[in-house]
Amino acid sequence: MVHRNKEAGMVSIMVTMILMIILSLVVLGFAQISRRNSRQSLDRQLSSQAFYAAETGVNDVRNLIKNKGLPPAKPDCTNGSGATAAYYGGGPFALNSTIDAAHDVMYTCVMVDPNPTALTVNDVNTTGTIMPLASVSGTIKTLTFTWYTKTGSQTPLTGCPTGANGTLSPAASWACGYGVFRFDLVPTSGSVTSASLQSGTMTSFMVPVAPANSGRATTGFSTSGTNSGLPANCNDTKCSLTINAGLGGGQYYARFTSLYKDVSLQITGTDAAGNPVKFLGGQVVIDSTGKASDVLRRIQVHVPITPTTNQLSDYALESTDSVCKRFAVMSNYFASTAAAAVPTMTGSGNPLCN
Repeated sequence: MVHRNKEAGMVSIMVTMILMIILSLVVLGFAQISRRNSRQSLDRQLSSQAFYAAETGVNDVRNLIKNKGLPPAKPDCTNGSGATAAYYGGGPFALNSTIDAAHDVMYTCVMVDPNPTALTVNDVNTTGTIMPLASVSGTIKTLTFTWYTKTGSQTPLTGCPTGANGTLSPAASWACGYGVFRFDLVPTSGSVTSASLQSGTMTSFMVPVAPANSGRATTGFSTSGTNSGLPANCNDTKCSLTINAGLGGGQYYARFTSLYKDVSLQITGTDAAGNPVKFLGGQVVIDSTGKASDVLRRIQVHVPITPTTNQLSDYALESTDSVCKRFAVMSNYFASTAAAAVPTMTGSGNPLCN
């Protein structure tokens, strides 16, 4: 008797096993993608919560500044002792860092520097920004102004003029990525009078010029007007000017504007020994770290102690006493549009001049 082994069903079994393996791998792949997308979505949510928690820390310190005055320095994340312990204690600068205990949302660290070595202004435009530049101790020997374009261009120097003369033009024809940076700098140490303000103010218009780094990098403090229009030392990263001579006071006030293009500004300085100046009364640097579950976000903000935006028009008149205004209407002014009927606006015959 002959026995034969039939293997006709083995092929279908092998094909079925291979298909099951492939389908299992596909299912596992989709499951992995789904878990990764879910984790990324959760991380984004936690990151946003941590960022808002860090902002809450900044806002809490800002409220302390508004309600309690200039806070003490807090250089690290520890509670410290003395005044710095009050940030998490029951003192006048107490903070409640817990935002949502049930979901583990809080700000875990707040550092405060009331005397930073750099002052920043994010938006300098045609409205004047006023900033006190006072040294914590000693005198200010040099001041450096560094301003950056806000156009987003990688080549902001393209289109800039080649010289500082004759650059004032209609805004629509200004192709440079930097604006014309103007600053007024006046010493305010000691006695300040109307005459000293008029005679002691340095005013400069810094014109960005091409090619790169062809402008003036340094200048001296001068009130004679010789530094009124200067070619600024610029490249595609920044513009800068250092006042390296003629300073020596402990306190100055500065006013900044930027014509044609808005810029962001950073101010640094050195003392007589060449060390960085710590500025007093201008800004407080707040460094806050927020936490949501296991995700951390950290932000640093420069907060002005007093409003820096000019509350008046830059070309308005301000008086410390009452002002009397006199209005007059000239005869026949509205009677006709004929040139002969319109009175002259100059000379002794103008009623407004009597």
